[in-house]
Amino acid sequence: MHEGHRERMRRRLFEHGSSLTDHELFEMLLFEHIPRKDTNPIAHALLDSFGDPAGVFAASPRLLCSVAGIGPRTAEYIYLVGQILHRLRGDERKLVSLSSFGEVRSHVRRRFADVAVERLEVYFTEEDGLLLCTKSVTDIRRDEVALDSRLFGYILGEVHPSGVIVAHNHPSGSCEPSAEDDVAFTRLHALCRMYGARLNDSIIYAGGELYSYYREGRIGQLGFE
Repeated sequence: MHEGHRERMRRRLFEHGSSLTDHELFEMLLFEHIPRKDTNPIAHALLDSFGDPAGVFAASPRLLCSVAGIGPRTAEYIYLVGQILHRLRGDERKLVSLSSFGEVRSHVRRRFADVAVERLEVYFTEEDGLLLCTKSVTDIRRDEVALDSRLFGYILGEVHPSGVIVAHNHPSGSCEPSAEDDVAFTRLHALCRMYGARLNDSIIYAGGELYSYYREGRIGQLGFE
C-alpha cells in the first residue's frame, strides 16, 4: 500500500532532502513504524497537536499517544529520536519563558502572525513561567475532539503544570471575546483547578491585535479572581 508514493518520497530525500517540509519529514519518519497506513495525515496531526517539530520531539510517549494513529511503539520511537536530538544540542536548547505579559504577547504574535485558519493553542508552564508543553489545534470547528475535557485533563495529569495560558485567533473578526469564549474560559478554568493548575490568561489574536482576559480584567468579571 502506497509503495509508489513512498518510493518517490525516498528519492526526494536522497536527492533533495532539504526541500522536504516538516510534515513530509515526519511522514517519512513514520514509514517503518506504520507500514500499512498513509502517514501523511498522522504527520499533520502530530505537528498540529504540538505546534512544531521541537514540540513533537519534546512530548512524552504518553502525550504522543493522544494523537490519532500513534501507538505506544511509534511514540517510543519518536521520543527516542527527540532524546538523541536533545543530547546532541546539549545546553543549546532554547527555553521559552512566559512569565510576563510582554513575553506572552510576543510569543502569541509569533505563533499566530501567519495563521489564516482558526487555531487554538494551550501553553502549560512551570511556576517560574517556563514553557513545559504546547497543545495546538488547527481549525477548532473541524477538530472539536481536541477540546474534549477528558483529553485536556489527560494532558494536565501528564504534564503537571503550575500555570496554563490559552490562546486562539479570530481569523476574520475582531479580537473582542464572544459569549462562547467566556463559556470556554469558564470550562477550562474549572478543569485547571481540578488538577491544581491556574488558568493565568486567555488571549485572542486578530489582525495583529491581542485581547487579554488578564490585562482587561475579564477574569475578575467572570468571578475567578
